[in-house]
Amino acid sequence: MDFSLTDDQRALSNLAAQILTDRCTLERLKAIEASDERYDRELWGELAKAGLLGAALPESVGGSDGGFFAACLLLEQQGKRVAMLPVLSTIVSAALPLACFGSKEQQQSYLPGVVAGTTLLSAALSELNSDSRSPVATATPEGKNWRLSGVKVAVPMAHSAAAVLVPARTAGGDIGVFLVDPKAPGVTLARQETMNWEAHFRMDLSNVTVGADSVLGSIAKGAEILGWIVDRTTVGVCALAAGACQEAVRLTAEYASNRKQFDKPIAMFQAVGQRMADSFIDNEAVTLTMWQAASRLADEMPSDKEIASAKYWAAEGGSRIGHAGLHIHGGISIDIDYPIHRYFLWIKQAEYTLGAATPQLVRLGALIAAEPA
Repeated sequence: MDFSLTDDQRALSNLAAQILTDRCTLERLKAIEASDERYDRELWGELAKAGLLGAALPESVGGSDGGFFAACLLLEQQGKRVAMLPVLSTIVSAALPLACFGSKEQQQSYLPGVVAGTTLLSAALSELNSDSRSPVATATPEGKNWRLSGVKVAVPMAHSAAAVLVPARTAGGDIGVFLVDPKAPGVTLARQETMNWEAHFRMDLSNVTVGADSVLGSIAKGAEILGWIVDRTTVGVCALAAGACQEAVRLTAEYASNRKQFDKPIAMFQAVGQRMADSFIDNEAVTLTMWQAASRLADEMPSDKEIASAKYWAAEGGSRIGHAGLHIHGGISIDIDYPIHRYFLWIKQAEYTLGAATPQLVRLGALIAAEPA
């Protein structure tokens, strides 16, 4: 498959790289990590002014109609700068599903604000001991409304989101995806610490009442919609990981070329050179499998095996890249004023988000085994 970018896609990627590189200084990252919101509100506004927050969204809400592929270009650049921004949760996990499945009223209520940078959204895709595609939270009809109960975990930016997409199962076994105000009666949020300091929350729902107009799409198509969201969020995680891996390899190669022992750059020692060669190969695999999955999803092609492969490489290959970066840097890798440790943390966060390497291999094996002989 040809992964060459169009002129518009290259311009989008270059613009995002320029803004993020200019604004994501070490001091800025440290200040955002120490804040309560844990996202760079000013930088988010700059991305909105540049038209990048609407790049993936349809023109009817003020966007540029670039679709999921455009979102992955932005996420890759975010990963390179490890910028604290809710691109994945707001645009990929929530805004794109609203654009694809939401009613006109739902779209106009939220998406122009996303494009303008004034509205954050999120999705509650994880529960304890449950597959993201098979929620155990419940949705009970109550007249024309629905009553939601259950516990969601690791919900990104729930404290600042105007609405959270909440999947829940009905008594009949169907799955609905509901728009829930995280400040509504019956919703309790508790902050959870993450490896890379992003703001995630446990979200307890106790008989939370939402209207029929809060259903995304329909109950009949809820499972399909949830799968659509999980697939794109998973590949979005891979795009973040790919960006972080690319920069981690670049930083480590630069360090190994300049750091000398016995009057020689350590890159000239065989053990270091072999480690860097392995990191280069892993980095290529992480990046190429991500674009393979992203391209097929953007074209609405069957992508189950490609998604599992991309997440496997982001988890397994990414982990090797992260550890190699720390080991080759030696003691300086734990200096919080030196950047490499931050890439390790982001890569590990991506590794365990929506399934680590082993579940991906299990899924990939099942898909291959189910193919006709």
